[in-house]
Amino acid sequence: MISTEELRGAIKGQVLLGESMKEHTTMKIGGFADFYVDPLDKDDLCRAVTLFAQRGLPCLLFGRGSNLLVHDEGIRGAVVVTTRALGNYTISKNVVTAGAGVSLPLLAEKTFARSLGGLEMLQGIPGTVGGAIAINAGANGQEILDAVSWVEILEGGKPRVVSKDEIAAGYRYCSLEGHAILGAGMKLQKLSATEREKIEVLRAAALQKRAVSQPLSWPNAGSVFRNPAPEENPSGLSAGQMIDACGLKGFQRGGAAISETHANIIINKGSAKASDVMELITLAKEHVRKMFGVCLELEIKLLGFEKACC
Repeated sequence: MISTEELRGAIKGQVLLGESMKEHTTMKIGGFADFYVDPLDKDDLCRAVTLFAQRGLPCLLFGRGSNLLVHDEGIRGAVVVTTRALGNYTISKNVVTAGAGVSLPLLAEKTFARSLGGLEMLQGIPGTVGGAIAINAGANGQEILDAVSWVEILEGGKPRVVSKDEIAAGYRYCSLEGHAILGAGMKLQKLSATEREKIEVLRAAALQKRAVSQPLSWPNAGSVFRNPAPEENPSGLSAGQMIDACGLKGFQRGGAAISETHANIIINKGSAKASDVMELITLAKEHVRKMFGVCLELEIKLLGFEKACC
């Protein structure tokens, strides 16, 4: 175990006990974390993670709280926030170095403003660089690992650089998931004026489509399920289209509901619990399996759950 006094003596940043995760997730759902640590800088973060590992306590790096669902009973162990400690980035010519806590929408906006291509279509993904790399986040034909040259992870208490060749990646998959990601280097493409104008049109259309096709006014965690691989899905429909075809739009459990706007998004209507969301997840899986013979897999991450339902 570890005492609060020892933690606060070893860590320069903020250390909170029993912090409600509702305040730190886009879903606005979740119980309390035993320890909530907001390190001051990269060294402080590495020291915190190493200290918890030495004491045998679970430790989770945490960004902006998107793409995840926290259990009603909270998270045992520590949540270590990346947004301050790993929130810096640099752009030099067409090379970008970004900490894991950097906002992905911000980085996409700043690089495109400099006529650098490779991240611009990811602006609508409300997460951090570290979280995006962990699942190889993508949108509108781009995936973040297409642009990544190397990733820095914390391993055995020390930072280590992993080259692109060492990383296996696929649709919403990265072999570094589960590792403590500290940052990454990216090499982007310099865009000509003509290329930039063409991409600007596509980018604006994609952002507008997102604005009208997603329930942005309600707390949510984004797409709940991954789209099935074509070989596993003879219908060719997306996860949202299959859930819609099952007539589940608007279906509600407690304070959670399957969105009327986008069937692959579950919204918090104000008083939702994680258990409500899990009921809807199970319901959608069962209906899609019966109607289409497809087993949907989760895209959101479950935190504090001993066993995933999918």
